[in-house]
Amino acid sequence: MVRIREITDPDLRKRIVEALAERRGCAAAAIPDWFELDDADYVDLLNDLKGEDAEIEPPGDPRM
Repeated sequence: MVRIREITDPDLRKRIVEALAERRGCAAAAIPDWFELDDADYVDLLNDLKGEDAEIEPPGDPRM
């Protein structure tokens, strides 16, 4: 189990809470800090966030 408050990276915590709120159909403020995710749900959220990051194209090589 992973509690929201145990995620030490503030940016990752914010992104996890926002993704979780979107899945649950509520506001991010409605997700409490003590909320627990089981390992499978946490990994699913991380994979979704990783997929979103892959859609953003990195900048091209400035030497060209």
